[in-house]
Amino acid sequence: MTEALSWVLTDTANRVYVEQCAITPASVGLPTAGGGWSVTKSRLQGGLSDGVDVVDINNGHLSFTVLLSRGMGLWKGVCGDCTIGWDSPARGPVNPMFVNLLEQGGLGWLKGFDECIVRCGLNSNGAPGMDRVLDNNGNLSEVMLNLHGYIANLPAKYVELKIIPGKRTKIVLVGVVEEARCFCPQYRLTTTYTTEIGSNRVDIRDEVENFADSPVEFQMLYHCNFGPPFLDAGARLVSPSLEVAPRDPRAAEDIKTWNVYKAPEPGYVEQGNYHDFAAAADGSTLSMLRNRRGTRGVTMRWNKKQLPCFCQWKHTAGPSEGYVTGMEPATNYPNLKTFERERGRVMTLDAGQRYVIDLAMEIQETPEQVAAIEAEVAALLKQKKTVVHPKPIAKWSPCAQDA
Repeated sequence: MTEALSWVLTDTANRVYVEQCAITPASVGLPTAGGGWSVTKSRLQGGLSDGVDVVDINNGHLSFTVLLSRGMGLWKGVCGDCTIGWDSPARGPVNPMFVNLLEQGGLGWLKGFDECIVRCGLNSNGAPGMDRVLDNNGNLSEVMLNLHGYIANLPAKYVELKIIPGKRTKIVLVGVVEEARCFCPQYRLTTTYTTEIGSNRVDIRDEVENFADSPVEFQMLYHCNFGPPFLDAGARLVSPSLEVAPRDPRAAEDIKTWNVYKAPEPGYVEQGNYHDFAAAADGSTLSMLRNRRGTRGVTMRWNKKQLPCFCQWKHTAGPSEGYVTGMEPATNYPNLKTFERERGRVMTLDAGQRYVIDLAMEIQETPEQVAAIEAEVAALLKQKKTVVHPKPIAKWSPCAQDA
């Protein structure tokens, strides 16, 4: 077996930076019989994308782009004849230097919101608003938390590419992003993307480390966003939902059809639903977005022991406004941090502690593959009926009357 090959693309500690490169089987002396895979690194130029570093990974069947300048998010992809991601009004990828996270009352994050899979965290992952923290003098002080945190707008300080030859050659991309500043929490995110040649799947492993000397709070949400061809009028969310509740009165308007999506509707106001999922004994669970005909699907897999909460985001607006839905596994529900803290859903990492999260995205390209996922979801539910709450409930939403 040929030994693994590796290239350091970025290493700020040792002043290493590769602006552009292309790697193929022929360029590294590997047999081409395993498929026409390739990896390219480049830096975008012009507009709001100016200066964004990207890595394009093509395993011969599934291709996707990782944004090194935006928290190692997965931007867009293609699998067979299926496009992966969505058409955001942000029309990125947007360089974080053009994003003021605190503008418009903490909604500045939306200016760069363009990815298929974007991480929200690490100090906060939910709605914007005020929080109370100890300042550098040890006094309680009010601070503004922006929407969905900082991590998606921070660049990787270390990036390494690996090719692991074998019966099923693997392409591995590792990136390290730090969210830290003086008198504040210090987090280190090490993310690893792994895909096998010719497969319809990419695996993601995130390791979040508190590299401070004191305990810190921690939140993480994966905003996984998809439009056509998986989203269309009559598309369905297939999920092992034991319980579903609307986030607010707006979401309650369509809660009876929580798992069905509408055609594009200009001016549509978003809806969000909170879920509790069934899982296997080892914690593994999943959700799938499938089109109306059941011929195409995209599935997210994760472990409920790592990500116990799930938010469903509906935004079936006009095409230029963002026709999209989000499948969002998380450590907590994306409410204001104070609300989640009061309900015991804000985690704490001790000094030096690491938290590992495993996530995967799969593409279903045939009715048979879609049906197999539907059967897997049904097996997790074990014939239990989903409890659907008509209004927001106090344990999950600050909009509930008795919250």
